[in-house]
Amino acid sequence: MRKTAVTAISGLVLATGPVLAQEAPVLEPALQRLLDAAARSGNADDLADALRLIALSEGRDVAFDAAARMGRLDAAQGVLGPVIAEAAADQPVEPAPADDTPQAAPAESGTPAPPVWRRAPAQVASAFYGAQSDLWDGRVRLGARFDSGNSDRQDYLAGLEIKRALAGWGFEGAIEYAYSEVNSSVGRDELIANARGEREAGERFTYYASGEYEQDALSGYDWTTFLGAGVGYRLIENDTTNFVLRAGPGIRVLSEPDRPNQARGALDLGADYSTAWTDAVSFSSESSLLVSDKSRADQRFVVSTALGEVWALELKLRYRHEFEPEPGFEESDTRTDISIVREF
Repeated sequence: MRKTAVTAISGLVLATGPVLAQEAPVLEPALQRLLDAAARSGNADDLADALRLIALSEGRDVAFDAAARMGRLDAAQGVLGPVIAEAAADQPVEPAPADDTPQAAPAESGTPAPPVWRRAPAQVASAFYGAQSDLWDGRVRLGARFDSGNSDRQDYLAGLEIKRALAGWGFEGAIEYAYSEVNSSVGRDELIANARGEREAGERFTYYASGEYEQDALSGYDWTTFLGAGVGYRLIENDTTNFVLRAGPGIRVLSEPDRPNQARGALDLGADYSTAWTDAVSFSSESSLLVSDKSRADQRFVVSTALGEVWALELKLRYRHEFEPEPGFEESDTRTDISIVREF
């Protein structure tokens, strides 16, 4: 009786041994999400890149097995070559999920996790693939500038803007350059740059740090810069309209001809408003007041009209008031920009 039982158990172990040995390797959840997203994109190159990555970090058998489970074994063969693991061809086909619902992690198989040096490239690529790149956008502007006030002139204008929508954190950066010549001599050589990083602090409030630099040979100073930080409050925020108030202290440095650089404390107050009038036409307004020894107020209005998916025509009006202008300069300046804009 005991000999019969031992013989039966031995036969069962021998019969199930090959099955256990052929158990499919388990794909890490992060890599599985990457592969699912690549398959849903509808782009063959995305799926090919994902399969190559898995084959590189986890091995070709794992890549073939994962492709077979999704019904994409032919794609894996085209990317990685002939099947080298027969078990992959016998795996049941599971269609890729139709939505972004997180998938349950595979059951633990007892297989030790790959070493860190093999997992790291896959995890970095997975994070990059899932990055919210749709939050970023940029614009390039080329146009003409018309000044009145301290100078009545026309100049050429170029600008670059980069923005990340506020989702946890946000960023805005811009640089403008204006240039012209009069009688073979430089008439305008102006550079304006500014940047602001912002962080959400609740449903309505934000913290921000900002900086700006301006250099203009036709103004009462050589260059000026401001560095500050403060708090923002989102008064209105919906799909078509945004209205934000900001306030914060900072340092303003002013470089004037024949004088040493002057650093003064300042208070920066601002209000930004934007709205979409129609699907093609938008309006925005930026108001700022820099309170210091030589206070300054700026008001900008921008109307943008779309000329297709990536092109637009932009009209910008800026009014600046210096409360204590340098001798020989007027208090107010008005500037009008007309630009063709290319979004990316």
